[in-house]
Amino acid sequence: MSGEVSAENLTFHDLVPVEELPLGQMRLFTVAGEEVLLCSAAGGFFALRNRCPHAESPLHEGRLRQNSISCPLHGARFDLVSGRALGGTGYRPLTCFPVKVAGGRVWVGMKG
Repeated sequence: MSGEVSAENLTFHDLVPVEELPLGQMRLFTVAGEEVLLCSAAGGFFALRNRCPHAESPLHEGRLRQNSISCPLHGARFDLVSGRALGGTGYRPLTCFPVKVAGGRVWVGMKG
């Protein structure tokens, strides 16, 4: 499993109306005590833990490009779909959370 959280036993939390997060933008939320970064990219909406797995730097300060995000500290890039590091960097994958769009809103799934 590449950084994704299993869809079993999840509670979905309402984050934002779809139209309030345009393509190419990201927004930080606190959900169930966890900092969650919601990204609007070419492949849809993606939610991930707001920390680089290498040095715990905040990813909301990084750069979003198509379906990847880069760490602001050391420039490592990660795939938004799988969470895996790109370019053979050897870093652990990002923690990704399930996202659904329902009723014109974006929801993120969290355990508990």
